[in-house]
Amino acid sequence: MTYLTHRLPTNWIACLLLLVAGWGLSDQLPSAAAQDALAPGDEGYSAPIESLDEDSRDKVYTSPQSILADFFGRRRAGMLVNGLEDLVGITATGLSPLMVLSIASPVVYFLTEPDRRGELIFLYQPWFFIPIILVTLLMAFKDTVLTFASYLKMPLDILGILFHLIGFLLGFRLIYHFLDINLGAEGGPLGTVLTVAIIILMFAFYTSVWVLSNVFEVMILINPFPLVDTFLRVSRICVLLVMYLACWIHPALGGLIALPILIISLITFERSLRTMLLGFRLAVDVILFRSDKVEEDAKQLTAFASLGGTLPWMTLGKLIKKDDTWTFAYRRFSIGPTHHIAITPGPYVIAKGSLFPGLLTQTEKGAQLVVRFPASYRGREEALAAVFKTSEIQDFRLSTMAKSAWNTVWKSFFGRSPKPDDLASE
Repeated sequence: MTYLTHRLPTNWIACLLLLVAGWGLSDQLPSAAAQDALAPGDEGYSAPIESLDEDSRDKVYTSPQSILADFFGRRRAGMLVNGLEDLVGITATGLSPLMVLSIASPVVYFLTEPDRRGELIFLYQPWFFIPIILVTLLMAFKDTVLTFASYLKMPLDILGILFHLIGFLLGFRLIYHFLDINLGAEGGPLGTVLTVAIIILMFAFYTSVWVLSNVFEVMILINPFPLVDTFLRVSRICVLLVMYLACWIHPALGGLIALPILIISLITFERSLRTMLLGFRLAVDVILFRSDKVEEDAKQLTAFASLGGTLPWMTLGKLIKKDDTWTFAYRRFSIGPTHHIAITPGPYVIAKGSLFPGLLTQTEKGAQLVVRFPASYRGREEALAAVFKTSEIQDFRLSTMAKSAWNTVWKSFFGRSPKPDDLASE
């Protein structure tokens, strides 16, 4: 078992390099075999690429890759090159499906000849990509301009998770389109099986990258501090732009960026999946206005681990009390065996958050976060304090923290706390 664990990353890299060449080859073999069987003048015969380049009106753009190869005058061929370009497309779409669509769709539409635009699939039609662009701009607006307005931003964070899920479903259609694999090609039963297997594998890679990117959306949702969401959004946009720019220079450069992202998504898939399930649970609680009752003698409470600490990060689980000891219980993939981890002993402090209450423990360095509770426990801080046998409830809402910081600054300058009249004059 130890041998397999140490060999896993190396084996993944070797397999991925072979698959890159494989799905690039799959783009060429069926069509090449069919063309070799036809002669000029036969029905179904199509001219070589060189002939198509002479008449740009015959071109219907199918993907960002075709624009990179044709519009910029850098048409490339070869199974490895095609595979690397598809790898970049799959990785970029997995990182942010709606952003890829909001950029690629209008570019494809306007670069296509007006009399050929009707042949484009629905992803490249104005009635589809205009709302997608508006949604993308709204998400960028909430993570930049509204980063300090937590109460205005919170509903949009929930919508961000839902839109990211919608983009995930649309991404399957986009990937199938730019892979440009013909299931009906004359390749025989073996060719059909190979084609279907490659499509399924590419969808699996896309899903893995999307689950990893969804971690950013969940972190934006539960993050209580301003500018962190701005950094997460901008960094993901920068990765996409740099990856596509590198692919335009040469597909191998784009592949050097896309391949590590894909490998990381595969290695961390189980952890990312736990974070995804956490995000869906938190979003559902807010959308449905769920409210859980808390009994004074409760032995089990729903909670989730945040970043830091000894508990598995960004994981939804249960706080279970047994023999006066609280443990955090969670399951791998939501169906595996239950793991129990004892949490830090008290004394405890209940934190009142803007949306998610928290459980803190007093240490020599001050209060440290142990777990947080879903929004269904919001407003139940007094009941939670009774469960954990504490009377101390601290207010960690962003508005309260900002007011406290303002009082500290005011006192450092004027030697006293601001009076209500001072605040009113401001």
